[in-house]
Amino acid sequence: MLDHDFENNLDQSQLLWDKQGISSLLACGSLCNPDPSCRSFFYHPSLKKCLGSQSYKRGLPSGQSVQQGWNYYTKSQQCDGDYIFNKTIGLCFKIYPETKPYLEAMAACEAEGAKLIIIRNQMEYDHVRTALKAAGPLTYPLNGLRKIVLNGKETWTWWNGDIPSHVDWAPGEPNNYFWSEYCGNFMPGDGGQYQFDDINCLSSCSFVCQKNI
Repeated sequence: MLDHDFENNLDQSQLLWDKQGISSLLACGSLCNPDPSCRSFFYHPSLKKCLGSQSYKRGLPSGQSVQQGWNYYTKSQQCDGDYIFNKTIGLCFKIYPETKPYLEAMAACEAEGAKLIIIRNQMEYDHVRTALKAAGPLTYPLNGLRKIVLNGKETWTWWNGDIPSHVDWAPGEPNNYFWSEYCGNFMPGDGGQYQFDDINCLSSCSFVCQKNI
């Protein structure tokens, strides 16, 4: 699919390969399509160059100059099943209004080849929170945040072990109510703010799954 936002522009970050002597757009696409790590590609018909990328581009780098002749194409921008594809943040995610405890929610995500959602930055948080607000009533939807003991200290991490760089805790949170709250959720709050909150991992909650793309 041609992306006009990148017409006559080239972003060489996160490239997988740079092929020369590629005679057609079709030939360039045929290099990317069977490669599961290739999400998109740039092609220049005059230079006969094809550049494969491991990501969906979400905006031009600052100070990017015009480079005539380049065009940018993406593979299918759809998610499996009824997952939501958001190109801006490069996520496939699904909101489950039904409720489950943390481990059962994670198992439900994994059964679909997914995991509980990880929020990496403000942009992702804004888009996911907008989707949560639009989803209707939800019961403290779980995310992939959890509290573990790391180097002798209780620490919040994502399920993959990463330390969160962006967590917008609700006022007074995390409060570890009754010393029993070791899992993360989005607290609806007044007006559907969906800020981060800690909750008992055995509490039955809605949840949000995320698939890699």
